[in-house]
Amino acid sequence: MVQAPRGIISTATASFISKFLIITSLGSFLPAFALVPRSRPLLSSNTAVFRRQSHTFLSKMSTSALSMTDFSTYHNSVTTEISSFSKTKNVNYNIILGNEAGDADSIISALAYSYVKASAKDINPGIGSSCSSIVNLPLASIPRNDLALRRDVTLLLEMVGIDGGKLIFVDDESFTNIANDDGIQKSVSLMDHNKLRSDLRPLHNFVDEILDHHKDEGSHNSVQGENREIAFDDQFALVGSTCTLVVEKIMKQKQSMDNFKLDAGLGLVLLGVILLDTMNMCPNAAKGTQRDEEAIQFIIHESEWSTFVVNSNMQSNLFESDDDDESQRKVPIRSRLYEYLRDSKFDRFFWESMEITDALRIDYKRFEPSSEAKDAFGLSSILLDTETLVAKPYFKTKGLEYMRKVNINLLGALNMVIVDDKPQREIVLLGASDDVNKMAHFLVNDDSTSFLEISNTGYIESSPSDEFVAVTLKQGNPKGSRKQIAPAMMSFFQK
Repeated sequence: MVQAPRGIISTATASFISKFLIITSLGSFLPAFALVPRSRPLLSSNTAVFRRQSHTFLSKMSTSALSMTDFSTYHNSVTTEISSFSKTKNVNYNIILGNEAGDADSIISALAYSYVKASAKDINPGIGSSCSSIVNLPLASIPRNDLALRRDVTLLLEMVGIDGGKLIFVDDESFTNIANDDGIQKSVSLMDHNKLRSDLRPLHNFVDEILDHHKDEGSHNSVQGENREIAFDDQFALVGSTCTLVVEKIMKQKQSMDNFKLDAGLGLVLLGVILLDTMNMCPNAAKGTQRDEEAIQFIIHESEWSTFVVNSNMQSNLFESDDDDESQRKVPIRSRLYEYLRDSKFDRFFWESMEITDALRIDYKRFEPSSEAKDAFGLSSILLDTETLVAKPYFKTKGLEYMRKVNINLLGALNMVIVDDKPQREIVLLGASDDVNKMAHFLVNDDSTSFLEISNTGYIESSPSDEFVAVTLKQGNPKGSRKQIAPAMMSFFQK
């Protein structure tokens, strides 16, 4: 039975977030940007909240656009539409979900791909229709309470007029009822991962599509051909973002459509995530590829920006305008859009104020290199330097408590900060002394991991004789994200 974990934000973190969030009349959460330090504010403090015009930032799309229903309307109707269907209607639910870390790429790619698939089948309204046998169920792959921690995601949703509270989350009853009912037909599309998470194992046999850019874990082998698109080869991803793969699907749709224009809301969220994931194609970061840049250019040139209704402050700061008509948006200014989202995601004060447990779980993924439960390990991506992370109260004690909660014996904190537009990476390994020391030795000395350029920098709150230890590692190769670290660690257990 699927029993998705419910996210519970710690009291201290919840108290901090409450100071940074504004609860709108629609119940959605929006970061209070006036409180975020910036060297060059993009929005003035008196217009921190993007005001809705006619209840949405999107006007109704023209019939030449990708779908008869705009992107925001589609997702604002998810809960209502899904609840209107039952197994007696002979429908097949296509569950579209990202990985358990639930970052912007996972959540937005699932929402975007659901809309694209519905548009391709000309389903109107967005989620399904009484004459359709397939009902798309786009899933936010995190507990509902955790959305407030995804500041970049909440910002993107608010910018395009989507009420985050109306999405379907992994711990919602509407999803778990469908997942657990053997009488309901269903299929699963995996976005941004290629092996279904263990707590959703009852859905394992229903996976029939994969769209991803991580190393193939060799699961769901019945999914082949064009339904199994894994853009990863020779230790590195072939695209910087799963959202790029969604854009490439749209490009193929365009070939069979007349007077094509991309919904502006869809274009903006896809553009925002690709810019975040590739660091705006910064050469020093080397996270993007030519395919990502082609996707960026496609969005900029093919989106129907004239339908995008925003307040004047957002318009003047994030969009280019004609000199003669300030109300006519041309295209988003990609550097400003990127900086705006980056500052929200990487805000140092936000991360420093977070309790260690929340810092570890906000972007956590579990890996199972074998059928042995003792081999399971977890990796948490954390946007802080190691010194600041380990200085948090009870770092080692709380870290070990979290490990017991998620049932792993080894935890890696993958720490990253941006210095001069270039990622700087460090790793903290936490667990039983023998497990940590063996893994650290492997990462530092094995030929297969030499490309990561890892060196050992010492113990934290520990000595080599302790039963449980924390070891810090410095990573010289800035390109080595979790996409590279996870396969390397998995190979340790397979040798």
